[in-house]
Amino acid sequence: MKEFISGLYNKPHMLRRILMCFVAVCIIGFCVYWLNAVNFGNDPCSTMNFGIIDKIGLSLGVWQAIFNSILFLIVIFIDKSGIGFGTVLNMFLVGFSNDFMKMIMEKYFPNIDPIHLPFNVRVAVMLGVIVVFVFMVAVYMAVDLGTAPYDAIPIIIAKKQDKVSFKYVRIIFDFTAVAIGFSLGSTIGVVTLIMAFTIGPVAEGVKKHIVKFVE
Repeated sequence: MKEFISGLYNKPHMLRRILMCFVAVCIIGFCVYWLNAVNFGNDPCSTMNFGIIDKIGLSLGVWQAIFNSILFLIVIFIDKSGIGFGTVLNMFLVGFSNDFMKMIMEKYFPNIDPIHLPFNVRVAVMLGVIVVFVFMVAVYMAVDLGTAPYDAIPIIIAKKQDKVSFKYVRIIFDFTAVAIGFSLGSTIGVVTLIMAFTIGPVAEGVKKHIVKFVE
């Protein structure tokens, strides 16, 4: 355990990494709000979570704190190698950043309902948000401060067996989340498909250009 804890600090430019991670995770939360608001679908995990909170009446921040804490316990008992500061930031800040953005819109822009914006405006918002989302995921990956509990589960599954590669484990995992969300009433749209199939490879490509800022 001592080696594990000391390893969390054994990276260059730790303050810069933590700050970059904090900003990236908060912006990802804002992106989740806007993707949900324009109603073209969302990333697989958010698709599932929005379906769940619609049924149980919790905010996304509160539900993700509960859900991620459960996943975190599973991950840390099975394989804690991917746990770090970034894990904790992701567990709580994505959901509560979404709630914060929702509060800002409802309090200061009550007459603006994104779902009722002109179709071309909604598409423009969707495309812009996807670009920002992917870039922020790449930043989160580049600082290398740990993996979100949701992302860690398919990694662990792939490591525990050698019959199915991680790529396909992740696709199955994401589409299971999408199916749960759809069954609970979440919108499945073009964003869902884009996120399920492309966000990982694209973010990995962008990450290569960001890593130099933290090495």
